Amino acid sequence: MLYGSGHRVEKVISHPNYDSKTKNNDVALMKLQTPLTFNDRVKPVCLPNPGMMLEAQQPCWISGWGATYEKGKTSDVLNAAMVHLIEHSLCNSKYVYNNLITQAMICAGYLQGNIDSCQGDSGGPLVTLKNEVWWLIGDTSWGSGCAKANRPGVYGNMTVFTDWIYRQMRANS
Repeated sequence: MLYGSGHRVEKVISHPNYDSKTKNNDVALMKLQTPLTFNDRVKPVCLPNPGMMLEAQQPCWISGWGATYEKGKTSDVLNAAMVHLIEHSLCNSKYVYNNLITQAMICAGYLQGNIDSCQGDSGGPLVTLKNEVWWLIGDTSWGSGCAKANRPGVYGNMTVFTDWIYRQMRANS
């Protein structure tokens, strides 16, 4: 498989407990055939420690080539936006996602809508800057439409998956 600017993917490793109905454990890894070369446009991001504390309203950034509006076409340029983490209990309230959010998920965005990930952004990063370090805290998973009020983006919670990721890295090195 060939992705992006010519990086060949040797193997895709999906989480064995992924549930396509609930989107629980929505995370996968790609092993590249050759290592990436870091430069001004390609930089590493740190994996969080298991259970790393995330705070409601913490600023985060999303990026992707997905649609810029619901049912739109994917973008030719990489887009990015700032969103805020939303408290788990608020995201799980009956006014938002009504108990669909598991511990393996986090919500980010704005309850008033307007800014969100959209179709084509799935798998993309949710990162935050903490103590001058960029952390990958989520991967774009699902939502209800794009940028709708009371329907923020839902992301895989990387603090839950860190141990699984490291085990896969060791097993597939």
